[in-house]
Amino acid sequence: MDSPVIIIVACIIFIVIWYGPIIPGVIIAKKKNRSPQWFWFGIYPGAGFWVLIVMLALKPLKICENCKKKIPSGSKVCPYCAKEVTLVPSSSPEIKKIDEDKNKENKKSNKKVAIIVISVVVAFTLFIALVGSTMFTSVGNSFKNCIPYKHSIELIENNEEIRNYLGDDFEQTGMISGSLNISGNSSGEADFSYKIKGKNGISIVYVDAYKENGIWIYNKINFYKEQNSSDVINLLENQ
Repeated sequence: MDSPVIIIVACIIFIVIWYGPIIPGVIIAKKKNRSPQWFWFGIYPGAGFWVLIVMLALKPLKICENCKKKIPSGSKVCPYCAKEVTLVPSSSPEIKKIDEDKNKENKKSNKKVAIIVISVVVAFTLFIALVGSTMFTSVGNSFKNCIPYKHSIELIENNEEIRNYLGDDFEQTGMISGSLNISGNSSGEADFSYKIKGKNGISIVYVDAYKENGIWIYNKINFYKEQNSSDVINLLENQ
């Protein structure tokens, strides 16, 4: 997948994660007689998801028939108007029917919420993976497009001893580590290493250079045939 496509997909997933929890959260808040204004925190990336989780954990409120204020669902007396909350015997057939309907509705609602939460978690995971992949690709391309990297590859290809050791089908593998700082066309610094996979295993190349007055000057380009080995070839010797 090309980098622009990855970035676009990552942005779409990021927007879904950002705004996705707000709509189901407001619906759940209204069903529980809770204030949906908490979801104003959704303007901050990721905050809406945590508000949604808190809203799912909160118990629903009910409305006092006398003062119309919200009170805990288990209250026997309204804490605002002191009116006793009317309790209907739970053995009443009408109440049983209402409770059954509410339970069915709650189960359906919980399933929808569970699907939404799982989707958000999966989307968030994919977003992190895509961002990481984009950053990895972007950093790798920055190194591979710089002149010191290209020059080191050119020296390797022109070195008969290294070419015989690596074989014809060698390739750069893994992540390029180090630093690369370029300021315009006049100055810069490069200090990095990368691995090459050939017929005899993994080799390592170290590059150290600086750019002055638009020209790259090389302190070191060393090729190590094996990791943790002192068997090194100085690619600058014959220049």
